[in-house]
Amino acid sequence: MTRENKDLFSKGYRDPEFCIITPTAYLDHYAIQSRTHLVLAHLVDSNKDYAKFYKKRSKAGDRIIMDNGAYELGESYSPDKLVDLGKACGAHAIVLPDYPFQNGKKTVQAAIDLIPRVKKAGFATFFAPQSQKGDLEDWIYAYEWAAKNPDIDIIGMSILGIPNALPHIPYQYARVVMTQILIERGLLAHKHHHYLGLNCAPNVEIPALIMMGALDTCDSSNPVWCGLNGLAYDTIQSDWMGIDKKYLRHVDFDEPYTNKEHIHEVVQHNLDLTLELFGQ
Repeated sequence: MTRENKDLFSKGYRDPEFCIITPTAYLDHYAIQSRTHLVLAHLVDSNKDYAKFYKKRSKAGDRIIMDNGAYELGESYSPDKLVDLGKACGAHAIVLPDYPFQNGKKTVQAAIDLIPRVKKAGFATFFAPQSQKGDLEDWIYAYEWAAKNPDIDIIGMSILGIPNALPHIPYQYARVVMTQILIERGLLAHKHHHYLGLNCAPNVEIPALIMMGALDTCDSSNPVWCGLNGLAYDTIQSDWMGIDKKYLRHVDFDEPYTNKEHIHEVVQHNLDLTLELFGQ
């Protein structure tokens, strides 16, 4: 791993940032408003224009984190494939294979097996702790392993793994609760923390996590996807979306481009409110 890529994710390298995820037809319109990006491996694999877009952003000085495909495909890409895809999109960091809802040791072992190849190829490493359902200590074990391992550069706070470890906490707040648990136990690592996706509107989790000093980056398609579906964030409500995420259409990355000006206004309204939370 190059020293340069590792340093890009040093704690405090930049102020907290939001990574905008968008259907591919809108990359030039909205994704360019981010300086750090969470890139989806399955789209790098299937869409050359998508890969080229992010490689160009990488060359322009943006930070690129490439996910491992597990969320979309049900399992991570093979180690060699991850490295090839990372090169194709100009990634600086790769998310190591993880196994949601399974024993934390399985995800740890997968990371141990892949770290040498990822480092040799020049990428920073990203580890997302997982656990069996309701097993807080199993998740803490995986987190502590990453926190103490000098070969792990980024710790991922999953929208699947953390609510799974804390099933008695409403999923919209589980990551705030888990972060507070880490702080109270003196376990919160002085490492880059990336919060993977959002289970609700940005104003529910993000302000607290930034105030805690835990969140360095967070990604989501929520502001853009809500806007494309005609849903404007309402700042009067405690959750700007006003509806549960499960009632939205599943994100379609092949969503065709619209020329409807009012839809673009709604999307930008949502993005402006989100980026304001980060001071962007």
